[in-house]
Amino acid sequence: MFAPPKRLAFAGTRGLASQCLRFIIQTCGADSISAILGAARESPSWWSSETPAELWDIAKEHRIPYVTSMDDLPCHSDYLVSVMWNRLFPSSVLARFKFGGINFHPAPLPQYRGSFARTHAILNGDKQFGVTVHLLTERADAGDILNEVFFPILDSETALSLDTRSQQYGLAAFCETWMRLLDGSLVARPQGEMIDRGERTPSFYPMSLMDQLLHSEDVPRSAEQADLLFRALYLPPRIIPPKWLVDRVLGNELRSLLIPNQSGPFENNVIRAEAMQRAKANNRARSGPSSKRPKLDDRSDRTS
Repeated sequence: MFAPPKRLAFAGTRGLASQCLRFIIQTCGADSISAILGAARESPSWWSSETPAELWDIAKEHRIPYVTSMDDLPCHSDYLVSVMWNRLFPSSVLARFKFGGINFHPAPLPQYRGSFARTHAILNGDKQFGVTVHLLTERADAGDILNEVFFPILDSETALSLDTRSQQYGLAAFCETWMRLLDGSLVARPQGEMIDRGERTPSFYPMSLMDQLLHSEDVPRSAEQADLLFRALYLPPRIIPPKWLVDRVLGNELRSLLIPNQSGPFENNVIRAEAMQRAKANNRARSGPSSKRPKLDDRSDRTS
């Protein structure tokens, strides 16, 4: 079913994409890459330490064509490789590639199709998370699974820390998948068969669920519930918890610092309190004439 790539196109955003692209160049050479699809060089990035210029610089360094529209991807390549790309590829684009496309998804499948899986995994009380490499299809995150790695969710995990760890595990998962593609040992497992056998349950999390969480009202919640929601929404600079939540949880954490309890290590309380102080400062910095929080941009759906 699979053959080692002779020519491929690469699409991606964020620092993980740059790391995966460099691994491809190390193993296959820059001449194997027909084009790199990414954001415009000077476009704003919602990840303060990660900009699309990284991919642009790799393209310039190795003289690889760089495009900003999937319509400009060349035809007659073997594979389309996607890492943290923020759009669905239509069938007309996927049809240009002899063996289709390979995508990295920063969550377990099919349990966490869609967006911001880190947030929902924390809110769901999951003890385990994961990352997946799968085949691309027209349907979001529905292609056959090529590789997956699972790891524990820590007791004090925030969406930000879970995202960071997901990318670290993700690089390892991608590199193993790529090596298996090159040596002929790569095997695809259909998600539908896992679902039919009752091994896994599919769920899709649309962007609208995050908007609902970010616009949630200050209703009565226990300290544990408020802390859980704060950790699930703490993903700066992309996501900042609502001000009412920051104020409430910060007050609870400061009280726990003065009166240590059995809820967790003292150091973890300090770390969370510092995080909440930063969130509070970010809320002040972002406050303006309007108190309404803007809705999330749907274009970021696939990178989240």
